[in-house]
Amino acid sequence: MAGDLTPGQLEAISVIERVGSVFSLLGSLFVIFTFTFSKAFHKPINRLVFYASFGNMMTNVGTLMSRRYVAEIDSFGCQFQGFLIQMFLPADAFWTLAMAFNVYLTFYHKFDAARLRKMEIWYLILCYGIPFVPALTYIFVRSESAGRMYGNATLWCWVSSGWDIFRIATFYGPVWVVILLTMFIYIRTGGEIYKKRKQLRNFGASSSAHDPEPLTMDDPYSVKTTEVTVTTEPVGESGIDLAPLGRFTTTNKQMTAYSVTVSSNAKNNNSSQPGEIMSPITPAVPPTPSGIRSRAKTQKRRANFEANNAAWSYSKCAILFFTALLVTWIPSSANRVYSIVNTNSVDVTLEIMSAIVLPLQGFWNMLIYVATSWEAVRITHREIVGRVTGRRSEPSRFNGDHNDKRNFAFRLPSRSSRKDLDSESMTELAMSNRASQSNHDVRGQTT
Repeated sequence: MAGDLTPGQLEAISVIERVGSVFSLLGSLFVIFTFTFSKAFHKPINRLVFYASFGNMMTNVGTLMSRRYVAEIDSFGCQFQGFLIQMFLPADAFWTLAMAFNVYLTFYHKFDAARLRKMEIWYLILCYGIPFVPALTYIFVRSESAGRMYGNATLWCWVSSGWDIFRIATFYGPVWVVILLTMFIYIRTGGEIYKKRKQLRNFGASSSAHDPEPLTMDDPYSVKTTEVTVTTEPVGESGIDLAPLGRFTTTNKQMTAYSVTVSSNAKNNNSSQPGEIMSPITPAVPPTPSGIRSRAKTQKRRANFEANNAAWSYSKCAILFFTALLVTWIPSSANRVYSIVNTNSVDVTLEIMSAIVLPLQGFWNMLIYVATSWEAVRITHREIVGRVTGRRSEPSRFNGDHNDKRNFAFRLPSRSSRKDLDSESMTELAMSNRASQSNHDVRGQTT
């Protein structure tokens, strides 16, 4: 089949494969290093991208070899390249299915953080274990008529044309089963996602009293719990008089002052001491029952808005990875169908398109990883520049001593800011914004 291509075309294919492999390899290294050394990238879906990046790197080790060993099919290089392509190239599709399956488990089975984390070991076993079996077996398979199983596959050493049926049975066939399953999951959840997304847009564009319905999801990714305690105690007349600030009139002088202590303590670290903020203040007028009901309704609306928005963000990321999967596999699958229908014939355009898209899996994943974690990229870049130039960058909530609650008490994101990072938890997003609003309400009552 390679004989139908001119030496110039074969050389062009080798250059395209190697250039794409370099970009993909750098992208995979970026994902691995940033996820490992920066907590800012620890979003739920990024965990699966992190696992998939190791497979992308091993794929690129094979694609970097390009056509170097296609004329030496009995060499270690050819057999090793065939093993890498057979094992790790389809694994990326399996990780995309794992992302979709997480969406399914979260929407319909209300999986929480602990249960989803336990699924990751099974994802690792299935995504890398299933393709490992045929990849290793093919090294030892040969026949008198067809020769060794791993041989010249035009683009690189892989399953040779004499074993064409096994290309479909153990490579393209499973990949397209995975693609169809992933598509089915998104079609199943797509109606509900669209419905909630439409409610979010209406909710954000109007002041309608209609609340966005919450998604039927529990706390799927939260692994940290923080308690906030507010206590009061009487104080003497030495309390700070806020009347000169113009906040109270003389009619409030008869009201008894008291102090408010606000403490924050994480359950998962009993050794740390809660930070306290004490301030003698003058009490506000007790809220009326109608005010309490109005505040409860507002908090419920905000919680539903944030939970639905976070669920949409996760689903959007997973769908983007699925789109990259289609971009990768449609041209190469079309090339394989053409070779089956037209035996011993190649289409130059399809071969070149396959050489472009197949080595770029890690690069596509990196682009989506960066696009959906852009604020984390900015934070990391700012910190690196600060260290290089000696300037002290603005501290982020992802660095520093997390055991020091005094430094991190009430550093909660504002709902009005669009620069907030996605939380480790969909529900945690909603909770953090509710806590921010409650903090604002307390301050409003005490000023």
